[in-house]
Amino acid sequence: MRGELSNPMHRPEDDNEKEKMTMKPIHRNSHTIKPMLLVAVLMAICSFTVAANAQPQFVGKFTLPYEVQWAHAVLPAGEYTITVDPMTGPAMVHIRSTDGNRQVYEGLPIVADSKKGGASLLVTIVGRKHTVRTINLPLLGVSFIFQPLTRAAREEYAKAAQVESLRVLIAKK
Repeated sequence: MRGELSNPMHRPEDDNEKEKMTMKPIHRNSHTIKPMLLVAVLMAICSFTVAANAQPQFVGKFTLPYEVQWAHAVLPAGEYTITVDPMTGPAMVHIRSTDGNRQVYEGLPIVADSKKGGASLLVTIVGRKHTVRTINLPLLGVSFIFQPLTRAAREEYAKAAQVESLRVLIAKK
């Protein structure tokens, strides 16, 4: 070793490790980034346009003969429409008064398999309080659950005749 001091802790394999760990910066010019950004923006615009123009999967009408509790909203007696957005993701349910002046419910209910029979609302009755629990839509093959009941509670309501089914008329598919 010609005049060099040797380091007893130095290992030749350390030099290889340093070379492996050296990172070289990636140089991208704006000519490659701008087209990728443009494509991403165009795809986002197209997906929003498709979603905005999507027709409801279900539209129906129903009449409430009495005031009901529907999730966190209280609906007075009257006529209402229900629309269900296409179920490509979570099902969005909208309830509006038929005069269109009030949207009384909009949410993502629990989705279950539909029950036999026609389209209907399941309402439980305790004293003078009426509560919408589910809406059954066999045409779509689903039931939307707004306020779930335990099996014991369902049986108790059924035995006491405290369950009522209100018909939902189908406006269009």
